[in-house]
Amino acid sequence: MTLQAVPEYRSPSPFADKSDTLASPRFCRTAQLLIVLISVVLHGVFLSKATPLQSANDRSRWCTVWSLVERGTFQIDEIRQRKGWDTIDLVHVDEHFYSTKPPLLTSLVAGITWSLQRLTGWNLLDDLQPLTFLVLVIVNLVPFTVSLLAWIAILDRIAARTETRLASLALAAFGTLLTPFLMTLNNHTIAAAATTFAIYALMRILSDENRPLPNWLFLVCGFASSAAVTNELPAALFLVMGLVLAFRRSAHQTLAYFVPAAAIPLLALVAVNVIATGSWKPVYADYGTDKYRFVIDGIPSYWLQPQGIDRNLDSTWAYLLHCTIGHHGIFSLTPIAILALIGWILRARDRDRPLSPLLGVGAIVSVVVLAFYLTRTQNYNYGGVSCGLRWALWLTPFWLVAIVPALDRCWNSRVATGLVTGLAMVSMYSAWQPIENPWRQPWLFQWMESRGWIDYSNPPLKLEKPLWTWFASLPDAVEPEPAWIEFDVAQPGSESRRVRLTLRPTQNSPTSERVMLEVKENGGVTGPPERLRNIEILVEPFRRGEPPADFLTWSDPNVTPAQQQADLSFVRGLPRKVPYQARTVRYLRTPLRVEALKCQQATAHVTFRPSDDQPAMNHRCDVWLSDDVPFGVAQVEFHISDPATAAVLFHERWIVHDCWPKVRPFEKP
Repeated sequence: MTLQAVPEYRSPSPFADKSDTLASPRFCRTAQLLIVLISVVLHGVFLSKATPLQSANDRSRWCTVWSLVERGTFQIDEIRQRKGWDTIDLVHVDEHFYSTKPPLLTSLVAGITWSLQRLTGWNLLDDLQPLTFLVLVIVNLVPFTVSLLAWIAILDRIAARTETRLASLALAAFGTLLTPFLMTLNNHTIAAAATTFAIYALMRILSDENRPLPNWLFLVCGFASSAAVTNELPAALFLVMGLVLAFRRSAHQTLAYFVPAAAIPLLALVAVNVIATGSWKPVYADYGTDKYRFVIDGIPSYWLQPQGIDRNLDSTWAYLLHCTIGHHGIFSLTPIAILALIGWILRARDRDRPLSPLLGVGAIVSVVVLAFYLTRTQNYNYGGVSCGLRWALWLTPFWLVAIVPALDRCWNSRVATGLVTGLAMVSMYSAWQPIENPWRQPWLFQWMESRGWIDYSNPPLKLEKPLWTWFASLPDAVEPEPAWIEFDVAQPGSESRRVRLTLRPTQNSPTSERVMLEVKENGGVTGPPERLRNIEILVEPFRRGEPPADFLTWSDPNVTPAQQQADLSFVRGLPRKVPYQARTVRYLRTPLRVEALKCQQATAHVTFRPSDDQPAMNHRCDVWLSDDVPFGVAQVEFHISDPATAAVLFHERWIVHDCWPKVRPFEKP
């Protein structure tokens, strides 16, 4: 039986089995529009709840947007100082910071943001959530919606069955990793939409063999494929292949329309890049140079010592495994892409069909892009901390096209239909599980990590010796001038005060075997008078890392157990003996010098009940240890919270204000 033409659709699929027929066109069109509507509403609802500035990646772009709108510059020096805006995705050029992201997209977003600010009176600092929501609706949701409408037109031409048209559209709307990235400012969703438009135009150019081709098809194909390049550089291969195929179809229209349209985005990219950085090359081409690897005010860039998955420890073969069927795998996270492999195989068997070249383009581009990124693991790795291979998302339209011929053949088999349904369900789960934040590792990564199959964590940090106190060391000398350190103390709702620690020799033991820790507390102008606490310390047990009960001593015969317990609690920073555990390295700005202090953070916590008639409370002490200051500590934070509600009942921060001996000058690593 031959395929009968259906008035509502232009042509039967060039891929389809000729025994298939199309049923109920009106129902199909209504169902397609309903799928699009549901998709827009769902994505819009989640977008309205999305948290702005979710990762260093989108913060880098928003920093540039703010700087362009408010200061008219691409330099992000000012905005990155604001809490919640700093980013590791930056470079340092000519004493200024710039985003590593291509400036064309952020310039367009800045124009949209500026317009919305003028219309609403909002700004990015005071009205961040509603303003970014409107921007992302325009930048992400609108192109995505239009691309779904383009998919309806594409499926009208390449799918033979109603089931295929509906299933393919549903997968495009709900079953790809483009979904979570619609919630954040990024280049991948825009590149995928542009690729979809280019595919539609190229499909028309290749398939409408017996009729004159409208000029606008070449305009759209050239402009859209070039726009994809400005957001994803490897899309240049698709641009070149599209140019060749269009030229073979009509040399005149390609030169007159395709080429000029393609030149517009590319010239804009180069022009904006020159304005922003003074160079035509994208900033990320300088990865590994001093622009990325710098130390400013004592704080090194993240890329001097990348952490976690950014350390790029996998071999090429392990990387390929995890990019395909592993923790970031295209086929493991979105297994519906397996049908694309089948579609490409079918294409190889049926080379005489009109749209066979389009399937070939998708296969070639996918393989080349994967091979390209296998050589760029040092700075692209798996897309960093993200729910999938970000750099592969723009290839999604090629895979959706290749799925169609496979779907057209599966509906007559219940087994095949069941398998396709299972693949689709896993793909949709991968798409919607990270909907609130795409900047996290995939569910498969987390599952494998929980079972110990993979481990990308940094080697555990260890302290040089056991630490039982909130200060890590005792100054070597107490003569001729005692060593001291002074902290500014901040507590919410209370006037600031200062605490000074001074190390002096004891009267009973003028040698260095025993020292006196003198603690003075000044409550400020309106606060209580200066208070004094003297604590005797045995030096050697302290330096061996023994607990406070083994190095504190009391020469006063009238000392009470309550005073002893108070001294123990003071030096521990906690009501009970608990060892401190090493955490991460931090860089702390202080009044001591221009450059930040490199600190090792350590933490200890304990749940403590003072008496049977009092509730238990969580006590936590965080310290920032630094060898550059006396007593080896630059900042201390004390927390008390309710274990049932996690409500903070007490919070106090001590940060170093001055010291003697003075901090030594900063030495570059």
